[in-house]
Amino acid sequence: MLLTKSRPLLPVFPLIALGIYLSQFAVNVQTVGLVSAVLAVLWLYQEYRGHGSAPFCFWLLLVLAGYLLAVTDGGHLPDCDHPLALTGRVLDVRQLSYNQRVIVYVPEIKSRLALHLPIDLELRPGAWLWFYGQIEKPDRARNPGEFDYQEYLRSQAVYAVMEPTKFKVLSRKSWLIHLLTSLQDYVRLNYIRHMRFPELTTALVLGDRNALGKEQQELWERLGITHLLAISGTHIGLVAAILWSVVRYAPVSRNWKSVVVCVVLLFYVLLSGAKPSAWRAWLAAVIVMGGAKQRHLDGLHIWSLVGVVMLVANPAYLWQIGFQLSFVASGAIILWRPAIRKLTVMFPHGFIGKLLSNFFTSIAVSLVAQLSLAPLLLKYFSQIALLAPIATFLLVPFVAALVVGGLLLGVFGAAAAPVGWILDAVTRIASRLCSLLAKADYLIVAPPIPGNLIFAWYLYFVGAGSIARRNYLRLGKPTWCRWVSLSLAILLIVSMPNSIIRPLEITFLDVGQGDCILIRTPFQQHILIDGGGDSVYWQQRGRNVGLTTVVPYLKYRGIEHLDLVILSHPHEDHLHGLLAVLEHFSIGMVVDNGQTHTTPSYAKYLELILAKEIPYQRLNAGDQLRLRGGVNLTVLHPHTFRMGTSSDLNNNSLVINLSYQGRNALFTGDIDWEGMEALLHSGTLSKVELVKVPHHGSKAALVPEFYQVIQPRYAVISVGKNSFGHPHPDLLAHLERAEITAVRTDLYGAVSFYVWNGFFGRYLRPR
Repeated sequence: MLLTKSRPLLPVFPLIALGIYLSQFAVNVQTVGLVSAVLAVLWLYQEYRGHGSAPFCFWLLLVLAGYLLAVTDGGHLPDCDHPLALTGRVLDVRQLSYNQRVIVYVPEIKSRLALHLPIDLELRPGAWLWFYGQIEKPDRARNPGEFDYQEYLRSQAVYAVMEPTKFKVLSRKSWLIHLLTSLQDYVRLNYIRHMRFPELTTALVLGDRNALGKEQQELWERLGITHLLAISGTHIGLVAAILWSVVRYAPVSRNWKSVVVCVVLLFYVLLSGAKPSAWRAWLAAVIVMGGAKQRHLDGLHIWSLVGVVMLVANPAYLWQIGFQLSFVASGAIILWRPAIRKLTVMFPHGFIGKLLSNFFTSIAVSLVAQLSLAPLLLKYFSQIALLAPIATFLLVPFVAALVVGGLLLGVFGAAAAPVGWILDAVTRIASRLCSLLAKADYLIVAPPIPGNLIFAWYLYFVGAGSIARRNYLRLGKPTWCRWVSLSLAILLIVSMPNSIIRPLEITFLDVGQGDCILIRTPFQQHILIDGGGDSVYWQQRGRNVGLTTVVPYLKYRGIEHLDLVILSHPHEDHLHGLLAVLEHFSIGMVVDNGQTHTTPSYAKYLELILAKEIPYQRLNAGDQLRLRGGVNLTVLHPHTFRMGTSSDLNNNSLVINLSYQGRNALFTGDIDWEGMEALLHSGTLSKVELVKVPHHGSKAALVPEFYQVIQPRYAVISVGKNSFGHPHPDLLAHLERAEITAVRTDLYGAVSFYVWNGFFGRYLRPR
């Protein structure tokens, strides 16, 4: 099978990457290992017997191999509850706002740690540290859209953090890293001595974006040309061309010349920070110089082989944004290059035709890369620069000049001092050009696109590229049939009814000790129940969960308009966060139970409703809100205000039942046992799949008959750090005895549930 001519190596990289991606979900590793062993035996038997199903077993085996590769790469972290004294070698130093993050490799535990150390401590890669402290797991993002420190560190192959209480810089150093840092300082010093504007050259040659000012970085981001700053194929190709022009006349064989070039390129990769894009370009250069043509390896083969080598060496690369962007863009360019080359034949011969052909090729390559990256750019940056292809075409010559000249000046220093004047002139022209382009500022700002559209996007993009590559755009009858069939398949996926392709989503945000629930219907209607909040004590100290959590989450989801805002009751932990929502979003309607309160937050709430002329309605038991697509909200409580209870505000909370496609979810506000008994006596309760546990899981919310009647599969407890003892152990014990799955926001962060084509399920949260 591996010796066929149908690019057998091509699927290896994507399938191993898929396995690594799946490793973030909780699956029994022993089971996967056992299945892999059985599947390997089955595959070998089928290969021996020549069965046609052998390739499918092999592909599945690759996915499982990627999974096992990732789950066994987490390092050997000691599981202990006491501080440790360790020694580690500094790999990376990053200045933060109030401290610095230092990534060290610790030989004792054969793993990496992220240390948070004082910002005034001078450290360089290669130094050795002795430190003492407690190893902990990094924090996860509590809500989607928040910075996920755990995921970020995982992309650096770091799985634990420490804030040392004691530390000391040791005298020993790694000679290789010390050599590299010394050479970096030597190159930087040459730029500073012989250039007036060394920042851009430093960033391009050494891969150090921090050399650029914040404004210049933002300018390049708006233009969509930050990829030019990454040490990648352009840089490695230029360096390789310079090196080959030097060694080509050496009296040694071609193989030795290739070895010399590859070794020097490796040194440059290490010198520039050893980023994933640089490793990709270097490995591709090694394979090409090693005789890829003689072994009939085309660009896609090389692309896949390089990806496999990098993921086997370090599975954590898959989580790095640079790795993803680099491989997606380079794969797209290789895939579409034959089609682009075929189109260039249409240009006339001669000098003008060649110029037009080169211009078209540059624009087409940049456009293909931009189209391939669109979903990822929206996912990570929520914007796409429309001018990126033009800006890339115009700036590539300047980048090439700065890289070549920068290498000469960095290596030869004073002997190449006149080059510094030229580089300054090129830098000024490039900066002026960027400023002119930025005046247009054509940006598409949008939220991450849905998963089905991402799938359709890449299916069509890769499918069209494969057809164009195979047929070189010879639009005969067979090709037209493939194009039409593929287009119809994509159209079918995208144009299916919303109720089929989009689920109803219920998300409980982690707002600490409070409630905030977003309901998103298949028809893009958005309902927000409560907004979380902070006590008056914390409000006076500047804490505002609405501004720090709720509003950013809604913007991350691309929500600009809320069709309905529901306030269950006017306590601070439900109301205060809504104030920021009312200020920052357009609101279709606000509803509550009509119960007033005397707090400043409630006064501000009424003021915002009047000032923004938001429609307002008071709801009572029996009222219904019917939304598009069969989504119904029915108010079950209160019929009338209950007085003289343990907490009238809590026990008069709106209790709402959501029904859709035969599935039900119950939102209970903060009712206590008096409110729950009133609901039981009303006879309006029925079986539900999901219940929001009343009053953050307090002891007063434990009425066993209530849970016997509604028989939920899931019970969500919206709770944070508190001094009330929520959730109460008795309530948790009752839920466990009743075989109801309890989900706590203080343990899981934001949790989502879906109703899709009559099925109800919980979002499988990554580990």
